[in-house]
Amino acid sequence: MSPVPAASSLAAEKSLLRLLLELLWQLLVLLVPIFLVTVLPPPAALGVLLACAAVMILAARQGWPRTARGLARLMTSAAFGLGFSLGRTLPAYWDIAAAFASIFAGLAAVSHLERRLGLAPTPPAVSAWGGNEPQQTPEGQPIRVFNHGEIAMGGPTYCDYLFPDGVLLQGLGSSARFSSDGRYFAAPLPSRQRWGLAILDRSLRRLYRCDHDEFWELDAFAEDRLSGRHSPLVNNDSRHASLATLLDGAEAIDLVAVADLWLEPGAWVDNLARQSFEEQSPDGRHRLQARMLLPSRLRDLPHPLEPLRTPSYQLSLDGQPSGLLISADSPRCWSRDSRSLACSAREEQHPDLASTWLWQADQGWRPLPAPWVASPAEPSFYPGPLLELDSRYLRHAAYLDCAEADHGRYGYRLHSIHSDTETGVGHDLEGCLQVAPLPLARTRLRQPLDSGGGRGDSQIESAPLLDGQRALFSWLADDQWGLGAYECRIGDWQLPGRWLLDHRVSDCGRYLALLPCAPLPRVSDRAVVADLQQQRLLHSPPLLAARLLDLRHGQLSLAVIVGRLDQDLPSSPLRRFNQPAPAPANAAAFCAEQDGSRLCYQRQRLQLTEQQLLPLADWRLVDRPQAAVAEGDFIQPAPDGRDAAWLFGSDTEYADSWLRETSPRLGGHLLTASGCALTDLAPSLIWSADGRYLALTRLHLDVEDGYRAWQLLLLDVQQRSLRIAPQWLRQRPLFRRFDPQALELRLFERDWQAADDPDPGRSLSLPLAELLDLPAQALEPHQGLWLLAADAHLAGAWQALPRPDHPAFRPTA
Repeated sequence: MSPVPAASSLAAEKSLLRLLLELLWQLLVLLVPIFLVTVLPPPAALGVLLACAAVMILAARQGWPRTARGLARLMTSAAFGLGFSLGRTLPAYWDIAAAFASIFAGLAAVSHLERRLGLAPTPPAVSAWGGNEPQQTPEGQPIRVFNHGEIAMGGPTYCDYLFPDGVLLQGLGSSARFSSDGRYFAAPLPSRQRWGLAILDRSLRRLYRCDHDEFWELDAFAEDRLSGRHSPLVNNDSRHASLATLLDGAEAIDLVAVADLWLEPGAWVDNLARQSFEEQSPDGRHRLQARMLLPSRLRDLPHPLEPLRTPSYQLSLDGQPSGLLISADSPRCWSRDSRSLACSAREEQHPDLASTWLWQADQGWRPLPAPWVASPAEPSFYPGPLLELDSRYLRHAAYLDCAEADHGRYGYRLHSIHSDTETGVGHDLEGCLQVAPLPLARTRLRQPLDSGGGRGDSQIESAPLLDGQRALFSWLADDQWGLGAYECRIGDWQLPGRWLLDHRVSDCGRYLALLPCAPLPRVSDRAVVADLQQQRLLHSPPLLAARLLDLRHGQLSLAVIVGRLDQDLPSSPLRRFNQPAPAPANAAAFCAEQDGSRLCYQRQRLQLTEQQLLPLADWRLVDRPQAAVAEGDFIQPAPDGRDAAWLFGSDTEYADSWLRETSPRLGGHLLTASGCALTDLAPSLIWSADGRYLALTRLHLDVEDGYRAWQLLLLDVQQRSLRIAPQWLRQRPLFRRFDPQALELRLFERDWQAADDPDPGRSLSLPLAELLDLPAQALEPHQGLWLLAADAHLAGAWQALPRPDHPAFRPTA
C-alpha cells in the first residue's frame, strides 16, 4: 500500500478521535453542572442560579462577552439543576409539575438576560445571493434597489442602492447592513477574483472602498465593529473587524452632487465637462450650436445615470432653436453647398423617439421617414450612420447580413450573422482548414429627400466594384412570399431581368454575384455572376440557391437546398435527407414551409470560367495522410492506384457552425473503391505501400468522465477484414509511413492542433507483423459492399449513397 493512503487513514482516525473527545467534553460541560446543582437543596440551587446571573451581568458590562456567554451556558445548566432539585425534594403529584415550571422559568430568564445584555445570537445575515436587500433606512425612509446582476451564472448578486437623500451607489453586494447608530452603511463588493468592502459615511456623503476581501455576508454592524462571514458556500467562517481599522486603510471618495443625485466621480464627469459645442458648415456661413440639457430630477428616472452617460443637447442653428435634442456623437452631415444638414435627433416633447431630421435653407427643419421598409423574407438589411447629403439624396451606411448553415457545410437552418466573421478558404497539405476574414456585404442606402417612406422609395448601392462603380438596386415589386424583385444597374450597364437583394462583390472587384428572381418561395433557381470587365453574365446550372456566402479567388460559395429530412429521422453522413430536392422548375411546393420535415441546406462551390459557373466537387483529392484535425471530405488514392479511400462526414465533437480549425474530427464514414465501408472514424489514415492495408483511427469520447482516447484500426481490403489494436493511444496521431515492415506515426500531447503549436510529437513504430497477429473481424458482403456485422442495418443507406465523381469510384463496364 502506498504511503499516501496510509497517511490519509491516520488523519481520518485522528479526526474521528478528536470529534469523540469534543463530544465528550461538551457533554461534561452540560451534565456535570446539572448534577452538582441537582444534589443541592432547592434554596442552594436557587442561589447558584442567581449567582450565575449576577456574574454574567457583571462580565457583560465589563466588556467580556465571551465570559458572559460562558456564564449564560452555566446558568442554563443551573436552571435544569434547580428544576431537578425541586422534583427530587417535593412530594409526588407536585414534583414533576414544579420541575417543569422551574426549568421553563429559568430558561426564559437566561434568554431575557442574553437579549438585554446583547449576548443573544445575531440573526442570519442578508444573503449574498440577494432577495432580502435593505428596503429602508434606520429612519424608516425608502431605499430604491435596482439594476440587479450576478457574478458568473448563479453567483452572488450585486445591485444599485438609491438612498432618499439622492446618494446612488452602484455595484454593491446584496448583503448590506446599517450601523447600529445609523451613520454608516456597509456592503460587500462581489468579484470573480478579489472581493472588496464599501462603507458609506452617510453624514459626510463619503464612500470608503476597503481592500478587505474577508466579508462575503454581513451579520452585524455595531458602532465600532463589523461582523460577518467569509465564503458561505465553502467554510462559512466568521469574520470580525473594527470600523477604525477598515476606514484607516481604505480609499476615501467624496461624493459629487449632480442635479438631485450624489455620485462617485466617474466617466460621466468628462461627459458633463462638455456643456456645449459648436460646429460650422463647410462654407462657414452657418453655425450649429448645442447646449447640454439635463432633467431636473434624475432619481425618478428608471435609469438615473442614463442622461449622464449620453447627455442630451438642445440644438440651435444660426441662433434659432430647433426644438430638437441630439447627442454629442449623433450622426450628422452637411451638404457640399452647406444649404442642407441631416442629423439623428429627438424632439424635446418626445425625447424617447429618435429619427433623422433634415434642415434646408429654404424650408427649415422637417423629419425624414425611415430610410428603408424591410421585408422579413429578404436578407436582414440594416441602415447605419449618415454618410453623404446632396440636393436630392441622403446616403446611409448599411449592410446585408451573412448567412451560415447551422452545421457549417450543411444544416437545417440558416443562421443570420450581423458582424464580420471568418470562413474557410482552403486546406493545407495535411487537410488543416485555412481561414480568412469574411466581412459583411457593405452597402449604401440612397434615400430621396422627398421620400414618402414607402417600400422601394430608397435604393441600395453595392460595395465598390471596378473603377469605384457601384451596382444600384431599385425595388420593383414583392412576390407572394414577400421577396422583393429589383432591377440592377452598374454604371450605364442595365442588367437584364429581375434580381433578389442578396449579392456579393468579389475580392478583386471585377465580379458581382447575384440571384435572379424565380417563382419559388425565398430561393432562386440558379446563381449568376456579372463580369464587369466583359459586361456579360455567367450562369450556373439549375439549383435551388438560398443565400450567397462568399466570392473570392474565382470561386462562388452559396447555400443550396438539396433535400428534406423528416423530423423523426436522425441526420447522419449516410443520409442528410430522405426527400431529394426536385428540379427548380418543380420545386415551389417542395421549398415552401411544411410540417413534419425540414429543409436540408448544403454549401455549394462554383468555379468561374470564361463562359459559365461550373460546380466543384465537395471533396478534395489528397496525396498524403491527413491530420486528425483535417476538415471536410477527401479521397486518398492507394499508392498503386488500384484502390482509393473516400472519407466523408467527419465533424468536431460539437457539430456546430463554428470553424474550430484546431479541433480533431470524428464520426467520419469511409468507403473504399474496393467496396469496404466503415463508420465512426477520424481523418487520420494511411495506405500501406502495396495498397493492401489501410491504417485508420477512431476517437472515443466520454463526456461525463472527460476521457478521450484514440484507437488504431487496420483494414485489409483484399481479405476484407478489420483488426483493432487493444492498446489505446492517449495522444493525437498522425501517420508518417507504412512500409512492408512497420507502421510509423507521431503522437502529440494535445488533441487540438494550432498553427503555432511547438509540440513536435514523439515517434511510434508498430511492426506490421504484430498488427497482423491481432484477431481479425471479417466484413460481410452486401450487394457489392462489405460491412461489419454491427453495421449490417446500414447496408441500404450505403447502397443508396451517391458515389463521388472520381475514376476509382465510377462503375466499370
